[in-house]
Amino acid sequence: MSFPSLQLPSACDPAQPALLAISGGRDSVALLHLLLDAGFTDLILCHLNHGLRGEESDGDAAFVTRLAKKHGLKCEVETEDVTVLAKKRRISVETAAREARHAFLLRMAEKHDTWVVFAAHHAEDQAETILANLCRGSGLGGLAGMSAVQRLDSGLHFVRPLLHLRRSEIDAFLRSKRLKFREDSSNTSPQHRRNRLRHEVLPLLNDVFARDVSVLITRLGMLADRDEDCLQDQAVGHLSAPGRLREDRSLRIDPELLALHPAVLSRVLATWLREVCELGGIENDVIEAAMDMLAPGGPAKINLPHDKHLRRKAKRLWVA
Repeated sequence: MSFPSLQLPSACDPAQPALLAISGGRDSVALLHLLLDAGFTDLILCHLNHGLRGEESDGDAAFVTRLAKKHGLKCEVETEDVTVLAKKRRISVETAAREARHAFLLRMAEKHDTWVVFAAHHAEDQAETILANLCRGSGLGGLAGMSAVQRLDSGLHFVRPLLHLRRSEIDAFLRSKRLKFREDSSNTSPQHRRNRLRHEVLPLLNDVFARDVSVLITRLGMLADRDEDCLQDQAVGHLSAPGRLREDRSLRIDPELLALHPAVLSRVLATWLREVCELGGIENDVIEAAMDMLAPGGPAKINLPHDKHLRRKAKRLWVA
């Protein structure tokens, strides 16, 4: 059968080692075989057992182990009780699972000295992500959804070669190759918000608009990504201009800065706080408050996360 090729960045060398985050489900199994077909010979299969589904979870881990052995690939399997982790950190189980996966993959990257992680997100995953971000009040960055290549602060590079493919295309590929995979019973549980978006919200939107809205949502993501990239480039260019930053990393306030369009100014402040000042937890509310400091009569001090403050005096901003 004719099947769309993987979308891989030019830097991905099939001869170099890379991690594959694999659950044993249809998407990650399809990605594994597509990578093998593309000549990737040094994949390390990485599976984290969340311990949420008892014997079913153990069966997933055993399936991945057998799959690695069949293809002569390295395999890393660990178990993390994310329910206990969620209670300990006072976060949701979904958040705990995501943090545990990232920590696990970071350990594997350090162990195998490779920072490329293949992930099997596809077009419907993208549509669900964008819709969820929209309902959280996200800006353009959130509406852009997941990136085909995403570099995390930890140094991990997530590569998503299936992001352009529909679930139906992946299913057709699996059928054509007669590939076995594991079914995750929790994928139908209404307890997870993602599942409700997939099984309730998107079908309802399809019915209301009498068309496949996933295509339209992912198109929104591409447009938002393009516009965000443009605005961010302008912000970085302004921030790197001579004299904009002082030796103490404070930000100089001058007519040129104040004349920037709010869309660019907000990104200048966000980039300065997150990357130059290396602060975590800088969300939109902090950026809006920082912009208010530059308005006539604006406050001279606002609170920042981690018991820090942003201060304005003598035509400069700095973190105290």
